[in-house]
Amino acid sequence: MKALPTLASWVLLLFPLLGGCSEVRNGHGAPADALTASLRVNGLAADASLLAPERRRRIQRGDTASLPSQALAQYLPAAVAGFVSEGQPQGDLVRIGGINYSTCEQYYRRGSQQLKVQVVDYNGAMALYDGATALMSTEFLQESDEQFTRGFDLGVPGVRGFETVQKMERRASVALGVGERFFVSVESTGQEDTKLVKDVARTLDLRALAAL
Repeated sequence: MKALPTLASWVLLLFPLLGGCSEVRNGHGAPADALTASLRVNGLAADASLLAPERRRRIQRGDTASLPSQALAQYLPAAVAGFVSEGQPQGDLVRIGGINYSTCEQYYRRGSQQLKVQVVDYNGAMALYDGATALMSTEFLQESDEQFTRGFDLGVPGVRGFETVQKMERRASVALGVGERFFVSVESTGQEDTKLVKDVARTLDLRALAAL
């Protein structure tokens, strides 16, 4: 059994908030009114002007489905310095009503330390993306005896994130929202701070993801 939990898994609790979902399609299998249909299916604001420009452009060109897991695998690091890959990348494509999202993750190990890199494509479940990235503000800060979490800027256009250190368990993670679509997480055991996970995150081709 893998030691690290899935950082993005808590957003599944949002499903009851989304209500019933149905797809509106024309004879070609595409949304009849792409903007209106996608807003309805994804549980987003009815006013398209409130959408981020990246989302609006994707919807207008009919790009409302998540990539298959195999396509996400190319954005995972082939190797991490000092670590050995454990097996092959693993992924899933989840469909619930009109909602769909895909995941792909890879584990690495160095001695007793375990590292996980995960990419989630929420293109077909934007309400879940909003929930997963809600804390990604540089103004956010929360600290207790057990945990430290704050928003941060990795310095890459179209990318925002937050970092977390679980002090007692010596676990560190960074979570990134990329291009108003992808959720990227890097997590590691045996860490006192987030330096390692940030360094690994910077090796990913986040600019290419943000451009999709």
